[in-house]
Amino acid sequence: MDKTGVERLLLVVPKKYRNDLKAFCHEGTSGHLGVTKTKDIFSRHFFWPQCYKEIEDYVRSCDRCQRVGKPFDKKKAPMKIVPVIQEVFSKINVDACGPLPVTPSGKRYLLTAMCLSSKYPDAVPVEDITSVTVVDALLQIFSRMGFPKVLQLDQGSSFTSALSTTFLEKFGIKVVHSSVYHPQSNPIERFHRTVKRVLKVLCLESGSDWEQAIYPALFALRTVTHESTGFTPAELVHGKNLRTPLTLLYEKWLDVEETEGEPVTEYVFSLINRMKRCQELAISKMEECQQKNKTWYDKRAVKREFRIGDLVLIFATFKSNKLSPHWTGPGTILRKLSETNYVVQLPGEKATSKVYHVNMLKPYYKRPEEINYLISDLEGENDEEQMEIPCVDSNPNILDLEEMFQDYGESSNMNEDQIAQMKNLIWKYMKCFSNVPGRTELVMHDIELSEEQSILSKPYRTSPRQNAILKTEIQKMLDLKNHRNCFSDCIHQ
Repeated sequence: MDKTGVERLLLVVPKKYRNDLKAFCHEGTSGHLGVTKTKDIFSRHFFWPQCYKEIEDYVRSCDRCQRVGKPFDKKKAPMKIVPVIQEVFSKINVDACGPLPVTPSGKRYLLTAMCLSSKYPDAVPVEDITSVTVVDALLQIFSRMGFPKVLQLDQGSSFTSALSTTFLEKFGIKVVHSSVYHPQSNPIERFHRTVKRVLKVLCLESGSDWEQAIYPALFALRTVTHESTGFTPAELVHGKNLRTPLTLLYEKWLDVEETEGEPVTEYVFSLINRMKRCQELAISKMEECQQKNKTWYDKRAVKREFRIGDLVLIFATFKSNKLSPHWTGPGTILRKLSETNYVVQLPGEKATSKVYHVNMLKPYYKRPEEINYLISDLEGENDEEQMEIPCVDSNPNILDLEEMFQDYGESSNMNEDQIAQMKNLIWKYMKCFSNVPGRTELVMHDIELSEEQSILSKPYRTSPRQNAILKTEIQKMLDLKNHRNCFSDCIHQ
């Protein structure tokens, strides 16, 4: 009976036609619709036991539907809080911004750097982002910030080349690579958006190129309070804020007189105390902001996890047209780096595997393949592949005790006297060691069924050779009079 109350005859489909029918209800002219609509199409005319469960599995494992999907049809994973860096310039984040409009001097890119502790920014205009150019720009940045302990980079070829890797290893700098297409793991991406906006305004205001406007932009960003620390980057680096044009105007209007300087020793201790206090407040502010952002971010987050060897689809960040699939792959999980980062290998790629954030991945459901078995009834065919069934011979003479003694003596720690004693013991009680099944009343075992209802088992074929062996075994058991014929009601049902 359907939802309108009308009785309708449904056709029960034989098993061998079910896969073709599921494909007909979902693929082709059926439009690759979702589970609910595919069930609706199917349930109008057909039925078989557990058909809805099979349709759900069939639609979920459809390769085309998984690739097209929705851009973000999987919920994001909870945010992982990165430990706050306490030492200034100990960890620096470096990235390349561009391409930008070519300046008169030929500059097209901007190599940016940021201290993750103080949020102090720096940048170097460059012509290109080749390895040689990047190394020269890094030397300029290190001359102002010092050589860091940790350098966070993306997975660009200019940062992963042999020259860049060797250069950083020579100075004892540990390199940490961000996951692909996940800006949350690369804080300097937010700085790129800010500096681009400032450059646009300054270029529009002065009419000059961005290369001349980059240094005023950096000065402005260094002397403004950062929302995550509550201090300006200059305060956390130098112990006080830099003098800006507004400071000069303020002093001019108030006609501030110069005060006598304090002794160097007092100034140093005062500076140390001030910087220590600023650092404590900045760390507290950053931890508070991190927890606040995590609480907001994790409202609809769900913990997601993959295992090594799982098949996954990767979100396509570049699409040739609007009808291109949202997901590519499937790839294979090679290694788990953390709770959120995985190393994935795509099929057919000879390049090194890439690190992807879990939000860029979704599980790929592979449709199980059906295997058809061919059973031959011809005697003597494929004898080598037949399963060997042991045959118990009722003749006790086949029990070669001498061979058994020899094998056991070579593999044991017994001496010759002990082996001789064992032989005499076995020959004395030969009946106990016979290979003929016997009968005893010393031990009784009752088989009790948990349910009185019969459990049906599907019949299966055996080869003629196996049939002959089974008949021989059954006849031997009957000859020993330890067994008797019986009939099961289940066989006749």
